[in-house]
Amino acid sequence: MTTTARAEGLYAAIAISPSTGIAGTATNFETETLAETEAYQQCGSEDCDTALVFQQCGAIAVGQGHGWGAASDLSSATAIDNALDICSENDSGCEITAAFCNEGY
Repeated sequence: MTTTARAEGLYAAIAISPSTGIAGTATNFETETLAETEAYQQCGSEDCDTALVFQQCGAIAVGQGHGWGAASDLSSATAIDNALDICSENDSGCEITAAFCNEGY
């Protein structure tokens, strides 16, 4: 079994609160809905919203004014770079607040 085959069908999600800049995460869930629900619960704020649902690796960057950028890729390094780039288009002082991969990536 290859690494990719193990991760096939697993979902991860990131939710973000625009008022606090706090992100909730979820990884290795069997459905998109389960991943989104867990990320929302981990976010812990009433204004949390789904930023990203993915199957490989993902990252979220949040700026000083709570602007954010999220991205996914086969590589966590690429997801991080892309999340920082997207965040920097919307805010300043962007930093990665979560970056992770589903099992097998």
